[in-house]
Amino acid sequence: MSNLVFGLVPRTKSETELTAEGWARRFVGGPPRLNEMLQMYKELGFEVWLEPQSPEEFQEECADCTLALMLFRVIYTRPLQQQAGHRE
Repeated sequence: MSNLVFGLVPRTKSETELTAEGWARRFVGGPPRLNEMLQMYKELGFEVWLEPQSPEEFQEECADCTLALMLFRVIYTRPLQQQAGHRE
């Protein structure tokens, strides 16, 4: 049995897992704003992680909004991790 909903790729990590790894939820959106926000967070020096929007996060009226589900992503950020052995 497939985990795909509406042909969507499932989340790779739960909100709890991401938070435990130091990620903070920052933005939910689709192109072109998604691309602008990705660029902005990278320019600000953050590491960026993208997850698909979960169907459960949409209000009941939007349950059939499959296009939005396919386009929207959740941006998580955290400060860039220092490489081992790197000293300033």
